[in-house]
Amino acid sequence: MVDLAQLMENEVFMAFASHTMIVLLKMMFLSTANAFYRLSRKVFANPEDCHNKVSQIGQVKNRFFPIVLETKSPR
Repeated sequence: MVDLAQLMENEVFMAFASHTMIVLLKMMFLSTANAFYRLSRKVFANPEDCHNKVSQIGQVKNRFFPIVLETKSPR
């Protein structure tokens, strides 16, 4: 069995581990950035999300339906 100290000295393993961390951090950042972008601009990916938010937001843009849906805001 390989000792952990020997594994950390291996250049190939360290390159693999560092590239893996870069890819994982990029994936986590981009998923958060994508969610923020969509919620801040009221753009949803599918019609079900769009129809659930219409009564709460008022105007919703959807990539499947290019028209802007307009409803009265609840008061």
